[in-house]
Amino acid sequence: MKKEIIREKIFIKHYDGIMNGIKFSDLPKDLQPSDIIDIQKNEGFYTENNSCDNNTDLVVYREREETDEEFKKRKLFWGKKIEESKKARYETYLKLKKEFEE
Repeated sequence: MKKEIIREKIFIKHYDGIMNGIKFSDLPKDLQPSDIIDIQKNEGFYTENNSCDNNTDLVVYREREETDEEFKKRKLFWGKKIEESKKARYETYLKLKKEFEE
C-alpha cells in the first residue's frame, strides 16, 4: 500500500444563476500551476415540496500527498475492514455448510 494523492477544496465561490463566464479576478490570488478549477452549473428545479434556483459554483482544488498520519489511519481502517469481511464470509460459509449437509 502506498500513499495516495488527496484532492482538497481550497476555494469556493457561489453565484446565483447560470454563469457562462467567470471573471479572472474572482479566482484566488495564490493559484498554483497544478491547481484544478471546476465550474459547476446547477439547473434549478421545482417539485411539490421543494425548489432550487439556478446557480453556479466556482471551485478550486489542490492535490497533495497524504500525510504519514493519514496513511497510517487509512491502513488501519482497511486492515479492520479486511478482517471483518473474512469473518462475515466464514460465518456465511458455516451457514451454507450446515444447510447443505442436512
